[in-house]
Order: sequence, then structure tokens, then C-alpha cells
Amino acid sequence: MIHNRRGGAVIKLILFLLPFVLVFSIIWLRSSITALEYQLGQLQLQKIRLINEKSELIAKRAELTSVRKVEVLASKRIGLGYTDRTRVFYVKEVAPPVPYTASLNNQER
Repeated sequence: MIHNRRGGAVIKLILFLLPFVLVFSIIWLRSSITALEYQLGQLQLQKIRLINEKSELIAKRAELTSVRKVEVLASKRIGLGYTDRTRVFYVKEVAPPVPYTASLNNQER
């Protein structure tokens, strides 16, 4: 049997470097997972802040569009108010005006 010395040296080199590569890979994976967990925690805190901000904005919108608030603003700023029964005007509907016709034939003399 013929043994190739070069092939044996390559296998020994691979077997020597393999544990270092595996340890480095494991350390790299663990640090990547830790970084992702940190980012996930930051995103969860941001989600909680945004949910709180959303509920505050919904409450502000409800306050600004409440009927009582609109009524107060309309009466103070614009001067609107409820009408009196004595100050109500009823407008009757009349027929719209018809167009005038002009003719040269004067049949009604």
C-alpha cells in the first residue's frame, strides 16, 4: 500500500484546526443570539411606549371631539346657540320663475 504523506498532513491540519473553528462558531452564535435578545427587548419596550401613546392620543381625540366641548367652542368663539321658538322664521317654497318668451307674433291684441 502506498501512503501519501501530503494527504495525511492535510488531514492532520484539518483535525487540528477543526476544534478551534467549532469553538469560535459556538461563541459567535451565542453572541449573536445575545445581541438579538437585546434588540428584541428594546423593540418590546418601544411597543409598550407606542401602545401607551396611542391610548393617550385616542383619549385626546375623544376629548376634543366630545359634544360638550364642541358646543362650548361654538357658543364662545363663533357665537352660535340654540334658537328660540319666537325667533324662528319659516320660509315657504314658491314655484321657480319661468323664463320670459319673446316673439314677433303678437296674437293677443
